[in-house]
Amino acid sequence: MAVGVLLITRNGYGKVVEPAEFRQQSRGGKGVLGYKVTPDSGPVVMALRVPLGAGERVLVVTAQGQAILTLVDDIAKRSRTAGGVKVISLAAGDAVVSAAV
Repeated sequence: MAVGVLLITRNGYGKVVEPAEFRQQSRGGKGVLGYKVTPDSGPVVMALRVPLGAGERVLVVTAQGQAILTLVDDIAKRSRTAGGVKVISLAAGDAVVSAAV
């Protein structure tokens, strides 16, 4: 079964990235860019290992108690440096706080 890395941002954006795009770091490495963070997207709040093509769903929860259940396969697959797509529409002042598969 294929797996991916689901990245969700504070402002409700997300994407699925192939794990092979993240290279292994050695001691003293500075890491690799996993998401192109912008003022619109906000910082990444969750990174989850998800099965692809299995009909799995992801639950995204906000600070004000709003929740959405959506198929992982419906979230766009992008490169690790690209921006994401809107996963959940938020009310003014709300923010994503958690996600689970």
